[in-house]
Amino acid sequence: LIGIEPLGKSEKIGENAASIKFGKDGILHGFKCKVLQDEFGNIQDAYSVACGLDYPGIGPKHCHLNEEKLAKYETIGDLEAINAFYELSKTEGIIPALESSHAIAYAIKLSTQVQNKKILVNLSGRGDKDVDFIMENYPLC
Repeated sequence: LIGIEPLGKSEKIGENAASIKFGKDGILHGFKCKVLQDEFGNIQDAYSVACGLDYPGIGPKHCHLNEEKLAKYETIGDLEAINAFYELSKTEGIIPALESSHAIAYAIKLSTQVQNKKILVNLSGRGDKDVDFIMENYPLC
């Protein structure tokens, strides 16, 4: 089981939303989780090209899966997700949501490392809501 976190623009706090990778234990909106915070415990801004991932914390279930080593968490940056958005749209005719594009990008990367294995991706469609944003900000060259 592999979960993908948004690396956003960089590893710098405020430019990603990778709470498991860069967060510390804290309380956010009433639950304990990994939270992007400064050395004083102040919650920091999160960023992702996918607005549904733009959050400074991660759910308690993901924290548990990570702590118990039942899932591994990796990161994918904005441009990798954008490229995967285009790739799946062109090759399969499925327009993924930008949130799911992170998982698609990792699956593409993983597929070059494994042979004769199936990769199952939990994919939400609804990329149609992201098309205008993508075309305006990341048009095909």
